[in-house]
Amino acid sequence: MHVALVGKTGVGKSTLVNVLKGEQVAEVNNNVRPCTTQPMSYEVVEGDARYCIWDTRGLEEASEQSGISRMLKLARMVPDAERGLKNFLCGDNPRIDLVLLCIDAKKIRVNIHWKIYNKIYTDLCEKRLRVAIVVTHMCERDFGGWKTTCEVAARGVVDEFPTASLMEAVPMFEGPGDPRVEECKRRIMGLISSACRRIARSLAISL
Repeated sequence: MHVALVGKTGVGKSTLVNVLKGEQVAEVNNNVRPCTTQPMSYEVVEGDARYCIWDTRGLEEASEQSGISRMLKLARMVPDAERGLKNFLCGDNPRIDLVLLCIDAKKIRVNIHWKIYNKIYTDLCEKRLRVAIVVTHMCERDFGGWKTTCEVAARGVVDEFPTASLMEAVPMFEGPGDPRVEECKRRIMGLISSACRRIARSLAISL
């Protein structure tokens, strides 16, 4: 199964790759400069299942290069970058099965990020792919009720809000030895494996 991580630069996609791999394999940068310029794949084995996790370019990097204002580049992706992401998500090599959209915990109340979710799910994936949400950099005090916060912020913005089973949150990690890494890996892999099983069942029924 192929899983694509998408989100703006600095949201923690590469960190999430390292969490899922259990080792430092993807370059991580704590500022807004991009670490990933093209899709990079990492194999993650969970029991008998193998997953190919794709770390993708930050959503707004092309618009940043084009000199478009910060608010505008958050509101919409530049056409070239948008086409490139759509071609990757809907292409046959690889055939993406699941999309994980990463959103910074500080941004979940900002509806512009839910417009990006809607654009990815409705326009880029044409509602053919499941899009799950991973909220990153979550403070411990904010773990309670964050799904409701997301739902309220997305109300009237998204066509179809993801079910609770397609949403997870991870904290701001203090480093590779952070004791929370294993628990976060378990929860994120639980989301991925559960979603992929549902996808596989849907495909079997359609055949």
